[in-house]
Parts: sequence; structure tokens; C-alpha cells
Amino acid sequence: MAALQGQANIPSTALPAASSLTVARVKAAANQRVRVQGYGFYFDGTSNSAVPVQIRIGRIATDITSPSSLTITPNEEELTETFQTSAAQSPAHASEPVYGNILKTITVHPQLGYEYLAPLGQEIILKGGGMLGFEATAQAAVDVRGYVMFEE
Repeated sequence: MAALQGQANIPSTALPAASSLTVARVKAAANQRVRVQGYGFYFDGTSNSAVPVQIRIGRIATDITSPSSLTITPNEEELTETFQTSAAQSPAHASEPVYGNILKTITVHPQLGYEYLAPLGQEIILKGGGMLGFEATAQAAVDVRGYVMFEE
């Protein structure tokens, strides 16, 4: 890894009620490993008694055919290298990717957010061509926004 660090911005995305949506997916280039350093998800719910949103973080075994690309921004804007890593999300009402290993499941109140910054040496490593997905399921309609931070 050459310390090219970037962030994929997750724009405000409506979560369908009682359905899952992959709000972010990071995919490593074929022969390049990626270190996922952190992520954050923030919700705009209005009910203080709403059921928490579930977020599953896992390795994707089979991707969908036409994911919507997410913008990747370098942490240092003077760097001119091109990212080989791609980031995307599932379009609403499309099929979802097939998940293999689920690494973590968290629940977040829909009026709050959740942020995780991995301690040094404990980042999630993606093998070349590997994918990591962030799937959110809300019982009531709510919007999510956030980011995924990585290094290649």
C-alpha cells in the first residue's frame, strides 16, 4: 500500500422502509489490497421512539450489475495519482449484492449517527478484487448520509 488515502462520500440516500439497501460498497482493484480505515453513517429521523436502523458490514461475494458510483476524494488534494479502488451503492429498488462473511452488525437510533475509526493495525483489509459492503435496514423511512475512508 502506497499511502494513497481517500474518502467515498455517501450522499443523502433514502432508505426504503423495512427493506435493505447497500449504501456503500468499496471494491479493491484486481491486484491491489485496500485498507478500510473508518466509516460514518448519520440519519435524519424525526421520531424519538423509532426502531433503530441496522447496519451490516460484510464482505460481498457477488456484486450487482450496475451499482451507482460514489465520488472518491483524496485526503491530500495535491496528490495527482488516480485511485484504483472504486466505491458505489445499490440504486433504490434494485437487486442487492450477495454477502459472504458479515464482519459486524450495529444498530443506530435513526435520529443519531455512528462513526468508527479503526485503531492502527486493526483496519479491515480487502484482498485484490475484494469488496466490502455497508447494508442498512430501517423499519421506517429515513435518510442516511456518511463516508467510508480507505487507503490503497
